[in-house]
Amino acid sequence: MPNKTKDLLRNACRYVYYAGASNCWYEDIYKESKYYRLYSVITFSIYTIMIFLENLAALFGKFPEVEKNSAVMFAAIHNIVLTKMFLLLYHKNSIRKLNYEMATIGEDFEEDYVMKKQYRKAKVGISLYVISVYLSLTAYGVESARRSIVEGAPFYTVVTYLPFYDDNSVAALIFRIFFYITWLYMMLPMMSADCMPITHLIALTYKFITLCHHFERIRKEFDSNVLVMNKRMAIDKLKAGCLQGIRMHQKLLYLADEIHRVFGIIMSLQVCESSAVAVLLLLRLALSPHLDLTNAFMTYTFVGSLFLLLALNLWNAGEVTYQASLLSSAMFYSGWHLCEMEKPSRGDIRWLTLIGCAQAKKPLILKAFGIQDLSYETFVSVARMTYSIFAVFYQRGE
Repeated sequence: MPNKTKDLLRNACRYVYYAGASNCWYEDIYKESKYYRLYSVITFSIYTIMIFLENLAALFGKFPEVEKNSAVMFAAIHNIVLTKMFLLLYHKNSIRKLNYEMATIGEDFEEDYVMKKQYRKAKVGISLYVISVYLSLTAYGVESARRSIVEGAPFYTVVTYLPFYDDNSVAALIFRIFFYITWLYMMLPMMSADCMPITHLIALTYKFITLCHHFERIRKEFDSNVLVMNKRMAIDKLKAGCLQGIRMHQKLLYLADEIHRVFGIIMSLQVCESSAVAVLLLLRLALSPHLDLTNAFMTYTFVGSLFLLLALNLWNAGEVTYQASLLSSAMFYSGWHLCEMEKPSRGDIRWLTLIGCAQAKKPLILKAFGIQDLSYETFVSVARMTYSIFAVFYQRGE
């Protein structure tokens, strides 16, 4: 089992690489050969063509109400999805540099049991998201096949302008099945774009936890060292530990800014996508309360995957804020006051530590589009708003 932040990030980059979204790892272990680049160009071209046809269907297509609503909804979703995937490609070099910094900063301070918790949290959260997405897509395929067999309707999952709705030829069926398979495959780079910022938020959270443990550890070591060695040596060791922690804190603040710069738009789009589409799906439930089993399962799993994605972003961003808020106390009680004052005072460890405590007191809050906080409170607000809209329309439907 991986027991370092480096292993966690490398595994995430390996998934991104095999999904066709390029090599985001700073070491040249995932080769972008000419065949790999050709594979990426072909797959992204197919995704782009399919989404273009979805937009045409939403704007100009003549479909029954169910298919028309699906065309509008999926056109909106997949436009956001494609934007996120291209943003991941655009920031590839910045992500490589960010991964190097994330992997190496505080690497010597990392503890196995903390890293196991980090890996477990990332694995469970992302696995649940992947399962929920593919449950939803499978349900869409099953429901479309059922309607095609039982009701004689055309097989539709993603609704594209071509082939036309009344085209029941074998070629049209093949194209619809091909677009469904394309949709299934497109989820791989889409989820890599979703999971990359989530992985970095989790890694940043545990960097702050590791730093808090470092300050607690150097105080305990000082209390032990002062009994077995010269007090001057014990104080020098404490001072060196405090300086290491202060430097790491400065680098973590820089990393938080970099995560926001590189992944800020992707996380903001994820919040918009999850909240807006969840409202649309719940409105469908409110206006059509009597759904068959597969249709209901399809809708609920889709809503569940969107809320899970929203939760993974907002909860982990909120956890970064919370863990960063604990650092000031850990730094303050590290034993800095036991060091003697030095001249010049600007190089004094006590002065530096107090400045570090003041910096750590400032809340570290990530924001969507620079406006909306990414936090636990925002998740609760979005969930309440979504349910309120659903409840209003459900009462009107009755």
